[in-house]
Amino acid sequence: MSATSSSGDVKKFQAVPKPTSNASPPPASSGFNARTLWPDLIETPENQWVFECKDIIEKIGTNGPIAVEMKKNMEKCLMYFYTLKKKLNLFDHTYTASCILFYRYWFIYGIPTAITECIHISQGILVTACKTMENNRPIEAYIKATCEFLMQNIPSLKSRTNIDKLKWEFRDKLVTNEKKILCLFGFDLNISNPKELIEEVFSGYYRFNRDHNLPENFKKAFPKILQESRNFMVQAVTQPVSLLCDGYTFIVLSLIYCGLEYKKLVDKDFRYPKNFFKDRFPIEVTPENFANIFTDYKLLEENFFNLKSNKGAKLQIDSSMIDSVIDESGDVENEVSEISDPFNYELIKSGEVKEEFLNHIETRVKDLLDKAKQESMKRKAKDPIRTPDAKKPKI
Repeated sequence: MSATSSSGDVKKFQAVPKPTSNASPPPASSGFNARTLWPDLIETPENQWVFECKDIIEKIGTNGPIAVEMKKNMEKCLMYFYTLKKKLNLFDHTYTASCILFYRYWFIYGIPTAITECIHISQGILVTACKTMENNRPIEAYIKATCEFLMQNIPSLKSRTNIDKLKWEFRDKLVTNEKKILCLFGFDLNISNPKELIEEVFSGYYRFNRDHNLPENFKKAFPKILQESRNFMVQAVTQPVSLLCDGYTFIVLSLIYCGLEYKKLVDKDFRYPKNFFKDRFPIEVTPENFANIFTDYKLLEENFFNLKSNKGAKLQIDSSMIDSVIDESGDVENEVSEISDPFNYELIKSGEVKEEFLNHIETRVKDLLDKAKQESMKRKAKDPIRTPDAKKPKI
């Protein structure tokens, strides 16, 4: 390194010594990870969210008037989720996630006695579910829809509450309750949403590359059963069934129920192919186990809400009825098979797919492109581009 003085003389400065490569790192204390690069990935916590039917029913309590008022508030909260799903055009995934998180919150912490406080909590749960499942909505959309819901369902608020003041109250509480819910859940947002999982298990990839060898008569019937299964889950999640079983078990429960209905109403010889559930779900499916779940589901309906979507006597399903529609291998312990997981990279990393799947993707892309073009033409027809006015002469 050198520098030139004003007199033109060149003065040389001594180079700064560089550290040697054999320098020993500082001693690390016991238990400390002396990493110099990125730290380990943060592992989100996972809790057990499946409980016994007896414990869920006992959570209602034995005090009659208090239990009735609590169930009334819970039903209002579920109605709030459904109303905002319609007003904000949310996915079914978000609606089911909201109900699942709501029941988890109720089972662990209970809900307030005042309906406005219940809606405050429900609003925070809805926003959390929306951020987890899809694109979030503007905060003004939540506030406006929530206040309109309260004004329609609690008439006493109209006379004593200023709507602008109510909006500011819900805006302030929204941020606070969103943080509160995340902390109370311990940042455990492992929802195991059955509505989301069923779309992955029976996605286009698996439909063309795993299910191509299914019987033809089953291929024709299954899309109808699958759609009814989706409807079943959206309706069943309004009862605390999500506290009885995880996401995969919920899907199997819905498929068995809809399979039995199809057998009764359409095809008396209907039956799922051999090992249909074993090859697609990471759980053991036995008639006895799911007959017990149907019994518990019926008990929950009787003890919680009297809704139009309740199944009632249709849930009286025993193991022999289930055995008539499933054909699962009994020798599970001695049979080695891969756990079916739609998110397992090892099952899809080869990238090998059938030509039918590529054609399916191409058709879907073309349909989406045509739809986008049609919507663009409709918008142009409604709001035609105005031609610029002729230049006005100067006066």
